[in-house]
Amino acid sequence: MSMGPDALADCGPPSAGRVLVTGASRGIGRAIAEELLLRGAHLAVVGRAADPLLSLSAEAPDRVTIVICDLSNASARSEIVPRAAEALGGLDAFVSAAGVIRYQAVPYVDEDALREQLEVNLVAPTMLAQAAARVMQRGGSIVQITSTLARRAAPSTLAYAISKAGLEASVRGLALELAPRGVRVNAVCPGVIDTSMIRTPRPGAAAGLSDAQRVEEQLEELRRLQPLGRLGASAEVAEAALYLLDASFVTGTCLTVDGGLLAG
Repeated sequence: MSMGPDALADCGPPSAGRVLVTGASRGIGRAIAEELLLRGAHLAVVGRAADPLLSLSAEAPDRVTIVICDLSNASARSEIVPRAAEALGGLDAFVSAAGVIRYQAVPYVDEDALREQLEVNLVAPTMLAQAAARVMQRGGSIVQITSTLARRAAPSTLAYAISKAGLEASVRGLALELAPRGVRVNAVCPGVIDTSMIRTPRPGAAAGLSDAQRVEEQLEELRRLQPLGRLGASAEVAEAALYLLDASFVTGTCLTVDGGLLAG
């Protein structure tokens, strides 16, 4: 699919325009991509595997371009924005929802795992935001997905928390320097959202439990931490992301969506 740079000049808000979304295969990124399609957006969606993206494309085949890429690969990553901009005829918005977590208790955090999480969760979204801003011709909107772990520590998540704290700093710096060009940069800071990421067994569970029992035990523990008494849903984070995409006088902000977790 290709269209000229003026084809969507009257498309309205960024969420109805030409949008690049990473992490669109599942979870929060998938929910954001689906909501954007409902609003009539033309998407370039990025993931490591084709099948989940093909099922997304089937919802609106004339409005979805698929880009397969491992974001930890800097060389491959550098092709994402040019490919998306060419396919869509430009970019109006970029949403970075890809992320990776490796649960390791502090005595066992290894350098490879730390570097992987920094690369995917901090370096990739920062460099892609910079590249996306370069091709945004009529201003634009960028939304990064961070985490309450950047602000509130939890066991076995040190490397992930470091990467997300860095991403929040990146959002503020990008917002300041891109504002004169009319490009807004914001973040959604989710709390505990019921995705496959939190359904991974963590270190420290009681001995003798199956993986399924360990996961259910940790989910129940996480529910007890929430003032609202439940886990969040990907669609609720998507609502916040789309608000920020279109909030024309908001930039440099991290919008928390956490059921009151940080208030407790």
